[in-house]
Order: sequence, then C-alpha cells, then structure tokens
Amino acid sequence: MLTPLGRLDKYAASENIFNRQMVARSLLDTLREVCDDERDCIAVLERISRLADDSEPTVRAELMEQVPHIALFCQENRPSIPYAFSKFLLPIVVRYLADQNNQVRKTSQAALLALLEQELIERFDVETKVCPVLI
Repeated sequence: MLTPLGRLDKYAASENIFNRQMVARSLLDTLREVCDDERDCIAVLERISRLADDSEPTVRAELMEQVPHIALFCQENRPSIPYAFSKFLLPIVVRYLADQNNQVRKTSQAALLALLEQELIERFDVETKVCPVLI
C-alpha cells in the first residue's frame, strides 16, 4: 500500500534494470495520479532528474521516450508549473543528445523532434540550450 511516490522511489532504486525501465514507463501515470498536488508533481519531476542519471542505457532511452508525453501533460494539466519543462525535462534531452550510447542519442533526437513539432520548447531555450549542443 505504497503511495505513488513511494512506489516510484522503491522501484527507481531497484538493482533490477527491468524495474527501473518500468519506472520510466510509469512516470506519466504517476504524474496523473498526483496531478492535484503541485508539490507531488514537482517531486515526480525531481525523481525524473535522478532517474536520468541511471547508468543503464536502456533505462535512459526509455526515459527519453516518455519525455514528450510528460512535457505535454505538464503543459496541459499543470500550467501552475510553467518551468517544469525548461527546468527538469529539457536539460535531460540536451544532455542525452551527446550521450555516449547511440540508442540514447537517437531517442533524444526523436524526443527533441516531437517536442519541437508540439511547440513545447520556447524559442529562447532552443537558441540558448539546444543549438549550442547541436552545433
């Protein structure tokens, strides 16, 4: 009978790679469960930042596949956290564009394209954070 955040913490700290991949897949569902509480939403975003440091490339790639969906959810459902994307998610996308693992780089490129198509990235962020990495 763990809380959504408790479940997230338990499985994110697991030694089992599959459990950590499942955490990445379930982030959007967790956000949906806690979306009425701004502090819990921020707590989920903070845990995403921690999960982004996972040493396993498949976990990082899975996380990157979820980022566009999470960003869209935050924009539509949590306008009270306008910095959610630029503070928590965009830095991960930018960092993964230069990841040493090819699969992670490719998923971050696909995520970046999806984010641009959905107009979820501010022009300033594209110019100051994304372009320098691409150049």
